[in-house]
Amino acid sequence: MPIQNEHEIQQLVEVSQRLEEAARHAQNNADLEQAQILQQELQDVQHKIQDARGKAINGSGTSTEPLFEAQLRVEETQHQIQRVVNNLEAGNDNVQP
Repeated sequence: MPIQNEHEIQQLVEVSQRLEEAARHAQNNADLEQAQILQQELQDVQHKIQDARGKAINGSGTSTEPLFEAQLRVEETQHQIQRVVNNLEAGNDNVQP
């Protein structure tokens, strides 16, 4: 997704915020399947943000600050969701039939 304007940057920021909220929801509901789906979505968005930051840094004249904040949000959410997945998988391993 080529980043050409502020609207596209704002969309990435909003997606990062929605994924952060979805991660909290998956954690609160102990939803392993949703947490695993979010892991992939977060990774995809992180790549898009990194590409956008590179384009902004390489002379498009676009501020990288919103993208930097979105990247931090995604990275923190990735760590959070990884802990959720690990805890839920460990809980599933300990369940006796």
